[in-house]
Order: sequence, then structure tokens, then C-alpha cells
Amino acid sequence: MSAPSTTRPTGHGVISQLLQDWDERLSVRTHDFGPLGTRSCQDVLLELRASESAEQDLLLHALLSLAAAGDQVSEDLVLYFMLPKASHFTRSCAALRMQPHADAAAAAVGAMWEAIRTYPLHRSSSVRGNLGLNALSIITRSLGAGLQKGSEEYPTADDMLEDALLRDGGVASLEPAWGDDSFHDLVTVLTWAADSGVLTRDEVSLLARCDLGDKAEREDLADQLGINFQSLTRRVHRVRSKLVEAVQAHIRANGSW
Repeated sequence: MSAPSTTRPTGHGVISQLLQDWDERLSVRTHDFGPLGTRSCQDVLLELRASESAEQDLLLHALLSLAAAGDQVSEDLVLYFMLPKASHFTRSCAALRMQPHADAAAAAVGAMWEAIRTYPLHRSSSVRGNLGLNALSIITRSLGAGLQKGSEEYPTADDMLEDALLRDGGVASLEPAWGDDSFHDLVTVLTWAADSGVLTRDEVSLLARCDLGDKAEREDLADQLGINFQSLTRRVHRVRSKLVEAVQAHIRANGSW
């Protein structure tokens, strides 16, 4: 399941191609995953899906560290694990959902692949949430402006992905069952805020970095912005308040989120 050498995989049905490669080659492969031991890829994937947040962070961070050191199998495994989130972006991101399904899927998978390859390894907590937000940022920052409006049809689900998730003991829907995960909820709200114009891209990035980072990372962000920590806290509070007000207005107007 080696990714192509660009940040946007091309070709028809890239998700289906990746799933086929998983079924035919990667799932049955036994590999030395360093600190995780020598195991089959399928075994590691099932452990990832069954793990609680802290344990999953350790597993994902170990795989990302191996990938950064040149381990292609570990990189491919993380990409496969994040495929449901990439597929969800094809329907939730305004930059993608009006595109032909094959183009939207290629862009979303490419963004997720780039997020994996460029993951900042000093972030060892909330790893899955960070990957999702990084991919979202890549889509909105790098791809959104360049995508041309295409098909007016809403993208349809990838039946092969749904079948694979069901076979592997996953969820019965393309959208990951991460509703109880605050990081999934954060991604959903920030996607809506960016698409609807409630927040600017810089404001979305600011909230994401502050809400997912620890205190040291927030202090680094304040330094990068040339402000003190108290000023950063006030700025984040203003942005968060604006988002909360917009969400409340949306709920009042529509009756639900």
C-alpha cells in the first residue's frame, strides 16, 4: 500500500485500490514493528482499533516514529487505520464534497498521507486527533483554493471501504464511530467553522493547536506569534467564544446540531 510520490494520489478509486492492496498483500504480512514486536499487520490494526486513548496514542506514536525512520510498512498501516477519517472528509469538507467522488477521495487520502509523513513526533498525546486535524488543515490550506467545482451530486459511500470495516470488526458506517471522542468532535466543529466562514483558517489553526497541545506547546505558539502567554490565552478565549456563539445560533436556527 505504498503511497505515490505526490501529496495527491491520483487515479480512479484510490480508497478501493488501497483496500485491495491491504487484502492482497499487507494484512497478512508479518513485520518487525520494533518496540511493538514482530507481528502481522492485521494484528496491529485490530489492537489499534480496540485500544483506549492512552494505549492507542502509544501504538500510533510508535508506528509514526518507525515511519519517520523509513519504515514503509508502518506508514502504510497508519494510513489504512486513518482511511475512514479521510473518507469522512470527502463528505464533510466544502472543498471536497462537491467534487467527483474519485477526485475528492484522492485529495483526502493524499492529505492524510502527508499528515502522517510530516507528523511532529514531539506530540505524543492525542495522536489520532492531531493526525485528523493536520489532514484537515492540509485540505483547507493547500487544496481548497485549487479545487474546481465539479459534480453537483453528493459523494456516495465507498462500498468496498464499508465492507472492509465490517469484515475487520469495525463500524457499520463510513464515518468512524468516534462520537464519544472529543477530538473527533473538535474536528467536526472546526470543519464546519472553516467551511461556513465562522472562523478564519488562522483562527481554526489557533484553536486546534491550543486545544490539542500541552502547556509547553502553547508557550511555543505564543513565542511564534510574538505575544506573551496571557495574551495568547485571551486571544484563544475570544476565538472560542465566537465559535460557541455561532454553534448556539446554528442550533437555534436549525433545532439541532
